This record gives sequence, structure tokens and C-alpha cells, in this order.
Amino acid sequence: MMFEFGKARNDFKVLVEKTVKNQAADKYVAEFRSYDGGDTEKKLAMDQALRDVMHASVTNHPNYEVCQSVIQTAVELATQEACAPSTPFLLLSDVFDVVTLSQCEELFCLVEDRLSTWKSETFYTAGKNYLLRMCNDLLRRLSKSQNTVFCGRIQLFLSRLFPLSEKSALNLMSQFNLENVTTYTTKADRFETELKGDGMEVEDGETDDQPKPVDYNLYRRFWALQDFFRKPTQCYEKVPWKMFQMNSDEVLSAFNSAKLDDMKSSRKKVAMPRPADTTAFFAKYLTSEKLMDLQLNDSNFRRYVLVQFLILFQYLNSQVKFKGSNQTLTDDQSQWVKNTQEKVYQLIRETPPDGEQFARNVEHILSREEYWNDWKNDGCPTYEREKCTDAKQRTKAKRRWVGDDLQASGGKIIKMGSSELTRLWNINPNNMAACRADKRVFLPTLEEYFAEAMEQADPEAMIEDEYKLINEQIFQWKSLRLLARRSPHFFTHTNKPAIPLSEYLEAMLNKIAKEIPQTASNEEMKTEIGEEEEAIQERQEIEEQNDEQGKDNTEDTLTQPTLDLLATALKGEWKKLATELNFPEDDITYFETENSDEKQQALKMLTVWLGNEGERATEGTLKIALKEVGLTDEIQSVFGKS
Repeated sequence: MMFEFGKARNDFKVLVEKTVKNQAADKYVAEFRSYDGGDTEKKLAMDQALRDVMHASVTNHPNYEVCQSVIQTAVELATQEACAPSTPFLLLSDVFDVVTLSQCEELFCLVEDRLSTWKSETFYTAGKNYLLRMCNDLLRRLSKSQNTVFCGRIQLFLSRLFPLSEKSALNLMSQFNLENVTTYTTKADRFETELKGDGMEVEDGETDDQPKPVDYNLYRRFWALQDFFRKPTQCYEKVPWKMFQMNSDEVLSAFNSAKLDDMKSSRKKVAMPRPADTTAFFAKYLTSEKLMDLQLNDSNFRRYVLVQFLILFQYLNSQVKFKGSNQTLTDDQSQWVKNTQEKVYQLIRETPPDGEQFARNVEHILSREEYWNDWKNDGCPTYEREKCTDAKQRTKAKRRWVGDDLQASGGKIIKMGSSELTRLWNINPNNMAACRADKRVFLPTLEEYFAEAMEQADPEAMIEDEYKLINEQIFQWKSLRLLARRSPHFFTHTNKPAIPLSEYLEAMLNKIAKEIPQTASNEEMKTEIGEEEEAIQERQEIEEQNDEQGKDNTEDTLTQPTLDLLATALKGEWKKLATELNFPEDDITYFETENSDEKQQALKMLTVWLGNEGERATEGTLKIALKEVGLTDEIQSVFGKS
């Protein structure tokens, strides 16, 4: 049976009217599904039926409750796949296109109240572009000065609808609104004519509050700055920069010479009272010659201009990704910008009311703007952190014991976490023997330490007592510690219970000096034959140590058969070992694509590791790595119980 679109459209229109009236979508969805025809054709007919019902409800006078019921029906039907997910957004667009702005402001609650519905998985992808287009159309119809609150509601809705990382609302290319052109009088004769042509009647007592004539040069320079604020890239050109610099100095000097005070501001507020809940809003600057003096004496207007200076200076000094290579300031220009920026901040602090607080707020806002600039330079990365999917990273690392390393390495190598620490720790396998080594004895001999003191004790040296070492406290303290370690005379009994340290050390020096000649004579008794025998014995000991080390290295050296056995034992577990041996993911992927056989993949990985590590690629190191990843069975099968 052929599907008749017109008949189905009328039937579904009746069905939608019943659903809107009774608010029981589940009851009528079953009737929709039982209707003859394909799902796509029935959805198209249902979409058109919903739009017909909405059109009928807003033709005469839009009713908020009826529109809400139709939107609710469309949402429920789309949830149960009886119509397209984009249908509720098409209905909203149709409504806002045919009603007045005051009615749009009332009906916009339909959009705001269902924010959670629009952000759901069913509607977000299908409707975000429709909502964005609808809101932009409304903003183009609205006046920023007359419909300020409604514009703000639309902007807040869009900020809540789209995520923070949404790039559709970002000015990624750092483009400027070049259409925002400020027009003003550019001829001096016309300027004078405008000032004189329209005079105002002044009553008695109001002379002081009337605006004073403004110099045309200041007027022209002041409004010429708006072109630089509109397009800051002009400042990187030589001639426009000179013009901008002269205009800025002139305007800031005028601000500095005509400062505002709280008394004058409070007097004006008394003369022209305002409600407490209203705020000043300037849709566009008024550039009339007659208003110039009043504008210069308006604290809000002055703040607007000064903040524009700060925004421009921030752009000139910041690193913007899309700036050209020639868009940089020279050292002189940077210094002028820095000095002028300080002047602007000082003028803001001096502008009432609450100048200090306003300056701090502006500085804080501009500092936050630097973070946004850096974020855009980095390509607007997402703020959402990726969830950790590696189970090994989530689990707490198992505590390692020295005994485990010793068992895995056969008592030869202890893995300390890095190659350099491992090398230093394993220089000597026996730590106690390393501590008792001769090269770790740092105490000097008695003859070396007391040599200078003995020379000073000789009467022929003619050294006065106050300059002798035995009278220095540090020398005395070190001498006592050395004598306690080296000399048997330190513990001999004496009849004097307490004597000065200088006398005690002098007596000890005499005893040591008597023993030195005897030691020297014993050393002279050595013959050349004895010296040769000792040298031969030392060489033999060195050769024996080298042989033992070479033997150990030979036993611990990896061979190709060992690598073949280990590759066969690893099979599919070789990736764990590769990760422990510090292979990156790219190398592991390369090993997989290079060979289809798992054994060949493991053998390739082990061969590359052997070539990279060189002498450090030993059996002990492999045992430690296998132990770390839990492959103890492979250790037993390949290396045995060593």
C-alpha cells in the first residue's frame, strides 16, 4: 500500500492536537507506530504536523502555555523516536520568526527552562546549531541600548549551553571589528561653525556649569585615537605609530591637567539625581563638538578611554599566535609603552569615585586575559582531564626489597632505579670490604700531621711560643683525636692529673720525634731485591683480580642461544619486559609490525636491547627485569636456579 503523505499529515495533526490537550504522549505513540508506512516517511509527516499545530497556535495571538505544550509534545515524541530530534528547534525558530520582540522576550523562557533537555545526548548534537542560529538571529534584531537585559539573557544561555572549550564562539584568528568606525569633524572651519552656530540660553547662576570651548587640535587628536583602538596593528607601522604617540601624549596631558574631584562629582549628582538601580550605557560614542568638554569631565567616559589604552598596550606587548614577523615593537617603543602605561594607571587611580579599587580591578582583569591569550596560542586545548585507562598506573607500586633484587640477580647486581646509581652501588659487591678499603682511610699519619709542629719546636727555628701550632685550639683538638687513634702514648699513665694542653702536646712531640729516626732507618734497610719482589707480588695480585672479574663477566654475558631460549619462553609476554626495559610505545609497535611471529618479535626486542646497552646488558639485569614484571617461571626455565 502506497504511503499518502497528505493524509498522514492530517491524521498526525489530529494526533498532535490530542497529545497537546491531554498531555499523554505514550498513549498516542502506539497509534503512530501502528500507522502504515516507513519510519522515515512517518517522521516527516509528524514533523510537518507539529509545525502546522504550532503555526495555528501563534497565528492570532501567541499563547505561552499552548506553545509550551507543543514544545513539550515535540520533545516527548522525539525522545520516543516518533519525530526527528531537530523538530523542537525548528518549532522554536518558527515561533521567534513570526512574533514581536516583546513576545520573544516572554517566550524565551521556553528555551531557558529546558537547558538540561537541550544538553542531553538525544538533542545536543542535533540542535546546538539550530539554537545558535536562532539566538544570533534574535541578537541581530535586538538593540543593545534598548534590549540590554534580553541580550544578556541570550548570551548567558549560550554560555551555559556550550562547553568552555567550544571553539565556535572564539576569535581564533585574532581578528578585529573593523566595521566599528567612529566619525567626527575633521575640518577646523566646520568645527568652529558648529560651536558658534548653536548657542544655548543660560540662566542666572548657571554660568559655572556651562561647557567651555574646546580646542580643535585636542578634539581631533582625541577622536583619532579610536581608529588605533579599532585596529591596533597600525601601531607596528612607522608613520601611524608617530601619530598615535603624539595623540596619546596630548590626550593624557589634557587628562592630567584637568583632574576630577569628589566634590565636583557629588555636586553634579545632587543636581541630576538618578535611580539607584540604573547604570550608564553607551551604545556608541557621541562625537559632537559641544559635548567634548562635558565628556572630559565625566569620570565614566574618562575611564572608558583609559581602559582602552591599557587593552591596546596589552595587545602590543603580548605574544599573539597570528601576529606577523614584522609586528614587533622596538626597544624605544616598548619603553614608551611601559612609561605611558604607568601614567594611565595613575590617572585611573586619581579618577573618582574609588579610583584605587577600580585600578586594581582593571589590572586583575587584564592579568586574567593573559591566561586566555596563552590558551589560544596553544590551540585551545580541552580543560577536561583524560581518565587513566592503564591499570598499572592506577595500582599502587609494589614495595621492592633488596633481597628480591639479590635473588633475581644471583647476588651479582643490585638494581637501584637508574643506571648511574646501579653502577656506583655495584662497584664493590661487598659493602663492608669497600668500607675497609685502604683508599677510604683519610686519617693522616703522626709524622705528616706533626711535621710542622716539630719544626717549630726546634730552637734553631726561633719561633715564638704564641705563634706555635700547639697553642692553637683547633690544632690541639685535632691532635688529641689523632693521638687517640694513632699513638699508644695517649693512654699512658702520668703522675700529673691535669696539665696545659700545650705542655702535653710538646711532651708528645718529643716522644714521637724519638721514634721517627728509627722508622726512617728501617725504611733505608730495604734493598732493591726486596722492592722488586714486592712489585712482582702486587702485579700478580692485580692479574688475579682481573682474571676473576673477567670470569664473572664471562659467566654473566648474554649469548645468542640464551636470547633464543628467552624469546621462546616469553611468547606473548614480551611487551611487559619491553616496557620494563624502557622501550617506548613506538618501538614496541615497530617490533609488532616488523614480524608476525611472537617469538621473532621478542627476539628482535632483546637483540636491539643488547646492542643498545652494551656491557650493561647482562643476565643479572634481565633477571631483575623479569622479576619486576612477574615472569619468574621464565627465569627458572632459561637461567635455572642460579
